[in-house]
Amino acid sequence: MKQYFATFITGAQEIIGARLQKYSNNELKVLELLDGVVTFETSLTPNQLSELRFFNNVYQILPQGQMPNLPSGTRVTLRAREGSQPVELPADLKQDLAQAGFELVAHKPQAELLYWKRGDGRTFWGQMLPRPGFKTRKLESGELRPELAHILGLVANIDPKGTVLDPFAGYGAIVREMLQGFQCRTVIAVEHNEHLVPHLKSIPNLVALHGDAGQLAHIETRSIDRIITDPPWGEFQFKDSVELKKLYHSAIIQMHRVLRAKGCAVVLTSVDFLVNLAQENGFTVEKQYSVLVSGRKAIIYKIRKI
Repeated sequence: MKQYFATFITGAQEIIGARLQKYSNNELKVLELLDGVVTFETSLTPNQLSELRFFNNVYQILPQGQMPNLPSGTRVTLRAREGSQPVELPADLKQDLAQAGFELVAHKPQAELLYWKRGDGRTFWGQMLPRPGFKTRKLESGELRPELAHILGLVANIDPKGTVLDPFAGYGAIVREMLQGFQCRTVIAVEHNEHLVPHLKSIPNLVALHGDAGQLAHIETRSIDRIITDPPWGEFQFKDSVELKKLYHSAIIQMHRVLRAKGCAVVLTSVDFLVNLAQENGFTVEKQYSVLVSGRKAIIYKIRKI
């Protein structure tokens, strides 16, 4: 079996590990699971690996010093990182690639290579597998990446037969992933900004509603199995924390009302008062994962209706 490494959102190590355990060792065997990267050997095809929705990028491992098995003249982009920062390309590596007959380019390459020295002392050298279209779609400002939306769905333990709600739907990254990545039958998006509702209604098979997360007037009591949402974090939308806390308080009350018995909500946020609000309004906090989202610290909370 060939060996690969794959990157994922920092802080999601436990979530990714649990998901990969669902494969048999004949399909995929984890060699090392670190924060933000996993190495594994697998019988899955490159196309199957590229389609795994919880990985950011997947790379076929190249032995140190070995060049990729590509025809001479292939246009190649080489990226070098030290820790989480891009760095200047190693001169010896550039020379080796040139001597192997590859053309180093910055744009429109036929293959992409990564040389990565991590802070834990490990070095990764690999050839990136092609990225599928859903991972390369241009995102709106503030829109979650589909890989992160999928990870939120993994935390929620989504059942495709259940009903899923996002009361802060925004541009629809979460609800789109529930439909496309988990094949959920019934997905509801509620969005307060009326200008975004037509965009949501353009997503096939989505129930898109104009409404307020603090009221959820169109959602029946005890009708929802899972809530997955990314509410405002408060950096730009609110003048003070009191107003933001009021929004969260009313939203938590409504989440409790619309969830079925023992239903759960997965909330991505950076606020520090969610745990108390949840516990004071009929929820127990099952899980917390500290993650980095576009360089900003956040927490994925899984809360369950008592």
